[in-house]
Amino acid sequence: WATKILWIFIVFFAATSVYSALNVRMGFGQPQISVSSGFVLISVPLFVNNTGFYDLSELNMTADVTDFNGSLLSSSSTFVALIPRNSSVDTAHNISINLDDATSQLQFYLFNDTVFHVDMSLKVKFARTVPFQASMNTTIPWGAPLYNFSIGQISYNYLNFTHQEVLIPISFENHSPYFGVDGFMRVEIYNDNDELLGFGASGLNVPSHSSYDGQVGMVVEVSKITGRGEVHFYFETSAFSIGPLVMPYG
Repeated sequence: WATKILWIFIVFFAATSVYSALNVRMGFGQPQISVSSGFVLISVPLFVNNTGFYDLSELNMTADVTDFNGSLLSSSSTFVALIPRNSSVDTAHNISINLDDATSQLQFYLFNDTVFHVDMSLKVKFARTVPFQASMNTTIPWGAPLYNFSIGQISYNYLNFTHQEVLIPISFENHSPYFGVDGFMRVEIYNDNDELLGFGASGLNVPSHSSYDGQVGMVVEVSKITGRGEVHFYFETSAFSIGPLVMPYG
């Protein structure tokens, strides 16, 4: 009798566990992305509706983010100890990527369109014993806020015998769907002897999916102009800070 009762219990538990698993609704929402001070923040909605017979326990959601080369950018996890039966959880798993860890990496994402690959997995136990696992893979497009950044033909306006005004045409496209480029840009111009000729600044207010086409002017000494050299750019915005970006001219 003990054996029969044990088998009846095992079959009953297995059947109700399967039924409970079929009546649990869980899944991932569409990841949302934002940028602040050199950090890319990815928020993945997570929902679990436990309408089964048993409690859910030890829910563990993990997410790995890799770049287009497959290099790991971030790995994180969210843990929920218990989801009682007839209850639900509606939360978000947050992933943070520090682009300032490598300046060259930050520069790449500021000037190049690419994608992030997100691999997510969710593990949970039914009735504290039966494991269950689900996974999802997705890609998140990344639009460069300074796409196709370039300078045009530099021009000089005569002021007097000792000084001229230098005008530097600048253009770029904000491909980011997540944020505008708001802040200011500082520009320094050097001759081919590495001497600072002058500097200027321009305010930036470039919404998502729009372009910038302007110029920065500065006054320089005629005696230091050599016709070629470098232009250094520094950016201070609400989303990122970077500099110098060095571009040759002449």
